[in-house]
Amino acid sequence: MSKRSVVLNIGAPRVRLTLAYAGLLFLLLVAFSIIVYALLSIVVLQDIEPFRDDPGITAAAHRMLGTYVVRLLFANAIGLLLVVAVSWLLAKITLRPLEQAISLQRQFTNNASHDLRTPLAVIRTETSAALHQHPDLPPEYEERVRIIDEQAQRMERLIDQLLTLSHLDADSALDREPTDLTVVVNGVVRDLRPLAQARSVDLKFTRAESAVVMGDELKLSQLVSNLLDNAIKFSPEQATVALAVWQAKDSAYLAVSDQGMGIEPQALPELFSRFQHTNGAHTNGHAVHGLGLPLCRWIAQAHGGDVTVESRQGHGTVFTVRLPAIKA
Repeated sequence: MSKRSVVLNIGAPRVRLTLAYAGLLFLLLVAFSIIVYALLSIVVLQDIEPFRDDPGITAAAHRMLGTYVVRLLFANAIGLLLVVAVSWLLAKITLRPLEQAISLQRQFTNNASHDLRTPLAVIRTETSAALHQHPDLPPEYEERVRIIDEQAQRMERLIDQLLTLSHLDADSALDREPTDLTVVVNGVVRDLRPLAQARSVDLKFTRAESAVVMGDELKLSQLVSNLLDNAIKFSPEQATVALAVWQAKDSAYLAVSDQGMGIEPQALPELFSRFQHTNGAHTNGHAVHGLGLPLCRWIAQAHGGDVTVESRQGHGTVFTVRLPAIKA
């Protein structure tokens, strides 16, 4: 991980922490100045008490207090600069362990992902060769090889998602440009239609309106792809996955609906938590450790939006994405 990437990642928290430190220290400085002024006022007023009837002396005392106010304001202005400098230094010292931890975490993830991809590539190469070069395999062996290949593909997707999440945490920059959400969804549908056809699942638009957002097209494609891939996998054969894209005032919406068995109510609150597993109807009774949905929520929130879910067991699930839209 480059030093520049770490600085980009730590920059915003460092500014916030600097402002917090500066605010606290400046409040202490102002409180100290008020106490000093109050003590000076008491001393000056006590000194002129015997001469309170003399307008000249009273006026001179008030001028003296005014001079003290100006000096205190000037001292506070200089003190503010020192406070900001000290606060920045304190924030830097405070966040240095976090900066090092992020660097080590990203380096470990990169190395682990690279080391895991190599054996997976070998496994997929061998299983593909076995399936395509040996058509005379007994059916039971062919099915076992196919399962190995499918699980290797799943592990590759999990590694890619883990690596993506690591990079998102370490560098939250988005390459924003005006992007039509309908165009993004159409591209993903085109890419995943063969997967849907293999499962006899029909992909259908129930609403396809222009909805332009200021977003990162690549990351938005990842978001849509994860939602649509889940909907296809968890739908029964001959089912329909419905997609809807529309814009309402200053928000753009995407809804992905499947006709699966739904998600258990107790699983919904933790659905977007990393590494949570779901044992439920939505996964046909199998435990699933997912990174896709946390990635979807991160991408949506990074764009200033969110992802929500509604599900009824036996009636399917609807994931809805809301993003800030560019007003026409």
